[in-house]
Amino acid sequence: MPAMLKRIQHVIGRALAKTLSYLFILPVLYLIEPFWRIRLTHLWVARFGPLAYNTHVFVGTRILEGPEPRTTRLFFGARPANQPLFTMWKRILPIIENPILSAFYHYAGPTLSKTRFFRPLPNNYHDHRPLNVGPVLSFSKAEEERGQSLLRDMGLTPDDWFVVFQSRDASFHAQTGLGDSGTHRLCSIDGFMAAAGEITRRGGYAIRIGAGLNTPLPENGNSRIIDYATRFRRDWADIYLLGKCRFLLAPGTGTVFVPGLFGRPVAQSNMLPYIPNPMGRHSLYTTKLLKDARTGRILNFAELYEMGAFNFFHPHEAMLRFPRELDEYGLIAVDNDEEEILGLCLDMIAQLDGNPVNPEAARLQRLYKTQFLNQATDIDLIPDLAPSFALKYRYLIEA
Repeated sequence: MPAMLKRIQHVIGRALAKTLSYLFILPVLYLIEPFWRIRLTHLWVARFGPLAYNTHVFVGTRILEGPEPRTTRLFFGARPANQPLFTMWKRILPIIENPILSAFYHYAGPTLSKTRFFRPLPNNYHDHRPLNVGPVLSFSKAEEERGQSLLRDMGLTPDDWFVVFQSRDASFHAQTGLGDSGTHRLCSIDGFMAAAGEITRRGGYAIRIGAGLNTPLPENGNSRIIDYATRFRRDWADIYLLGKCRFLLAPGTGTVFVPGLFGRPVAQSNMLPYIPNPMGRHSLYTTKLLKDARTGRILNFAELYEMGAFNFFHPHEAMLRFPRELDEYGLIAVDNDEEEILGLCLDMIAQLDGNPVNPEAARLQRLYKTQFLNQATDIDLIPDLAPSFALKYRYLIEA
C-alpha cells in the first residue's frame, strides 16, 4: 500500500475510533465503573519476546499480588508472532483474538490511553519478581503427544535430555521486515559449536533452533547435534522444545523469555546492554566486552557503570541500547569466544547437577551484583554472572 494511502487510512481509522469511543464505549464504561471496573489491554503480539515476557510479567504479578479487585481485564490481540504461544495464553487470560477489534483498539489507543480504562502491559525490566514465578504455562495432553512425536522423528527417546541453542543473526529481522535495533548484539553460531559438542559428549542432545535461517549447520559427523532450525522447524515445536529443554543456550533474543514460562533456565551469552534480562534467578549469563576503538583497550565494568551502562530505572535511555551509541562512545563490541560459551554451558550443567560454585567465583558474582546492579530491587532474584566468566574477568570486575 502506498505511503499516502496508509496515512489516509490511519487518519480515517483514528477519527472513527475516537468518535465511537466518545459516543458509545466510554459512556458505557463510566456507567459500569461504580459497580465493576473494566480495563482494556492490548497484548504485545508482533514480536516473540514481548509476547512471552510482558504477558509473563502480568501473570506473575497477579500470582504474587492476587487478582485485581473488582476488575475484569479484557485483552486484545491478533496475528501474533507465534500463534501456539498465543493460544496457550488464551487458556489462562480472557483474550479476544479478532483482527478488526485489534485494529480498532490500535486506532483508539490515543483516546483510551487518556482514561483509566486503558491499561497497557507492564514493561518493568528492573522488577525480577514476576519472572521468578513459574511455571505459568503447561502443555496439554495433545501437545505432549505431538511434541514427543517430534522428538522421536529427531532420534530422541523419552529418556533423553537435550539443550536447545541458537545464535543471533540478521536473517530473521530481514525476512520479517520488522527491523532490528540490536545489530550490535549479533553473534555467530560458530561460537556455540564447542558447547554443543560437549553436551553430546555428556550424553545429551544439542538442538539448534531459530527462525528464518537458510544456512544449515556445517557437517560435523555428530548425529546428536540436530539442526532443527533448517530441517524440522514449526512454530508449535519452538515452544515445545523451549519448554522441555534442560536449558536454553543463546544470546539476547526474544527466545530467552520463553523457557521461564515453563520453569526452565537460560544460559545467555553475549549479553548487551548490561542490564540482565529477567530470566529467573537460576539462569546464568556472560556479557560482551567493550573495547576502545582507538586503543583497543577493554573497558572495565566500573568505567561502564560511570558511563550509564547499568541504568536500571530508565532502561529505554540506558547506554548501549542501540548500535549508534557504540559509535558515539568510540567503542567496539567483542563477542564471547567459543571457550567462554563452553564455560557458560558447563557452569549451567554444574548448577543443574547441584554442584557448588567455586567460592572465589561466588565472591566475584556477588561483588558484580552489589557494585553494578545495585539500582535493582530484589537483587537476589537477578540471574548471576557465569562463574567461569567471573573468574576469567575478575580484573574487569575488581578494577
